[in-house]
Amino acid sequence: MKQNKKYLEALVNNNSSIVVEIYTKFYPKIVSFVLNNKGRKEDAQDVFQDALVYLIYIYKENATEIKSFEAYLFTICKNIWRRQLKNKKEHIVKDGVYSIKDKITQTSVFILEQQREDLYTKCFAKLSENCRNVLSLYFNTMNYEDLLNTFSYNSADVARHRVFKCRKRLMQLIKQDKQYQIIK
Repeated sequence: MKQNKKYLEALVNNNSSIVVEIYTKFYPKIVSFVLNNKGRKEDAQDVFQDALVYLIYIYKENATEIKSFEAYLFTICKNIWRRQLKNKKEHIVKDGVYSIKDKITQTSVFILEQQREDLYTKCFAKLSENCRNVLSLYFNTMNYEDLLNTFSYNSADVARHRVFKCRKRLMQLIKQDKQYQIIK
């Protein structure tokens, strides 16, 4: 936790020695990921920079608590790169050149999506262990009959009702969170 804060404060305060440490420790993994997923080294540089800018933004906004700087940075980079691949597929890039407007739009959409994902993750963690297990299996396409057997429910209707109650609780937690109103 202390290490996470050190990295975030270094980014915000432009502490060059720790920023160099961030690049040394984490950048190679991002380069490897981008190169292995149809990208170039230049793409990895852009993705890493965008992720660091996003981290500065969320730290200043105090929007989320980060448990692992490395894991969170990697997830952000992965999401940025996937969005860029999707946009390339949808021909947002014209003649190999990004317009400033396209870049701003892309970054804004990414920030919104990442904020939604962070809110969901935070609220999902607040659920009971049973609800987290039930919803995790259900969201990963386990049907009610399989839930019935896994959790020893009396019937598929009981499993369906449990999924409904857990989803309802998750939605309540999300809607009660102050971040929800900002994102909405």
